[in-house]
Amino acid sequence: MVRPTDKTANNRTPRELNRSLVLDLVQEHGPISRTNLARLSGLTKPTVSAIIEELLESGSVRDVGAESRGGRPARLLEFNDDSAAFLGIELGVEQTAVAVADARGRMRARLEQPAVLRDPQRSVRDVVELVPKVLQLAGVPRKRLRGACAIVPGLIERPSGLCVLAPNLGWERFPLRAELSRALRMQVSVYNLPQAAAVAEGELGAARGHASYVWIYVGLGIGAGLVVDGRLFFGMQGYSGEIGHCRVADDGPRCGCGRRGCLETFTSVMALRRAAEAATGRSSALAALPRPHAVGAIAGAALAGDEAARAIFHQAGAQLSRGIAILLNLLNPQLVVLGGELLAAPDELLAGVRDELPRHAVRADAVPVVASPLGSEAGLLGAVLLAREGAVRSLRLVPDGVLQGAAP
Repeated sequence: MVRPTDKTANNRTPRELNRSLVLDLVQEHGPISRTNLARLSGLTKPTVSAIIEELLESGSVRDVGAESRGGRPARLLEFNDDSAAFLGIELGVEQTAVAVADARGRMRARLEQPAVLRDPQRSVRDVVELVPKVLQLAGVPRKRLRGACAIVPGLIERPSGLCVLAPNLGWERFPLRAELSRALRMQVSVYNLPQAAAVAEGELGAARGHASYVWIYVGLGIGAGLVVDGRLFFGMQGYSGEIGHCRVADDGPRCGCGRRGCLETFTSVMALRRAAEAATGRSSALAALPRPHAVGAIAGAALAGDEAARAIFHQAGAQLSRGIAILLNLLNPQLVVLGGELLAAPDELLAGVRDELPRHAVRADAVPVVASPLGSEAGLLGAVLLAREGAVRSLRLVPDGVLQGAAP
């Protein structure tokens, strides 16, 4: 799994590392006997037995009976999916969503409601109202919760969890981590959306097996989650990946950050809508759509073969290639994964990226650029996985309740 920055792993004792190893093996290979755990882990049988007794007592694993073989039957153990639950919270521009997952990080239920902009306190209250409802829907008692993570499309200061700026939400300097932790009466970690989506992509999506890759959100804004050598890269304060606010033109529409010429003003939902409005005179398909143009409707016209709609997505991809090139030239990743609303017409967008990228990047041909298979769920899936990772103390006895520097 993709890790946050390395800070505490080296402080773990051999006992804690052995416990973590055995738990991972039970999760991956269960039902499994103590003998096979000793063989796979390289630990002695007494050590494995002592660890298993602790895990049985904590409820992290359970005994599922004996092997049906000849000779003395061995007791089999499996990971207890119901031993813990985790909350994922997405505070988006269009909706506020809350999901609950089991101990493996698999989503059991989710609920959402329309977002409220420019009122972060109201958004926190909406989360508080959604949590008991989604727990009931999943059939999970609150006492089973072991961790929570919230994601937001904005700049998150680490380790304070302060949302310094979320222009599309209308937030500025809001203490998101502190307010959510107080309201939910539990520690809540906070990340931005691309960072969480990058974690999900590495665990469940196109980036599985890749140690260094970039996940780029292309929607209401533009941002990147950076994974370097298997770890999220945050930078000094956590503001890495803000390619949407890289200047790619001397002028242009005013950006939400207050400047002009930002990549986000040329490749985003608003940019796509402006382009569709300008193209209505030469496209009957676009002219027939209700205003303001919805991205899905423009994509539908493109997929139906409307040349003007196809050109809009192709041009958006061509502009996006400028931002991707910056990341390729600086980081030299193995893979670039795109997600977000503009992937509604993936072939046209990717064609624009691939056609123009060689003009801006060194060795662009060596780095695949692909669409995320996780769709709109990438961010929330990442939030659930980060909540699980940040709560490993309850499952694996990691010092300070964190792994690799995840914010509590």
